[in-house]
Amino acid sequence: MTYYETMYIVHPAIESGRLKDLILSVEKNMHNLGGETCAISVWGKKKLAYPINKERYGMYVLFQFKSNGSSNKDFNLGLDHNANILAYLTTKIEEDSILNDLPSLDNQLGLSHSTEVVKKEEKSEETTSEDEAEKKSEENTSEEKSEKEAE
Repeated sequence: MTYYETMYIVHPAIESGRLKDLILSVEKNMHNLGGETCAISVWGKKKLAYPINKERYGMYVLFQFKSNGSSNKDFNLGLDHNANILAYLTTKIEEDSILNDLPSLDNQLGLSHSTEVVKKEEKSEETTSEDEAEKKSEENTSEEKSEKEAE
């Protein structure tokens, strides 16, 4: 098996959730053709060197895979027929060019980060309400002590 990478540019109007679905469908297409995924790196939205289909920006995705090479034509044909993919280029690479230690696809797209932020906000709200409850109980006990001393 030989190593390849495909850099493809996705339409910039696609949202993160739909972009993940598109990336997974490209990966599934390669698996159906007998390839094996090595790495997926989402580079994000970048300005294009020249307009493609009247678009000045695009979402860059690098897809590295292992394949026997005979299915690359069908794989590229699938990319050609996908209306959300503006351009692509598949090249042969060496094994040592494979990217390692990439974060998960959700982290790259910022999907899991947003849920972590919500969880952190909820925790901070809980601690704030607990702190307020403690302060009120302390105030109440100090008021009761001052009333007892006054008597």
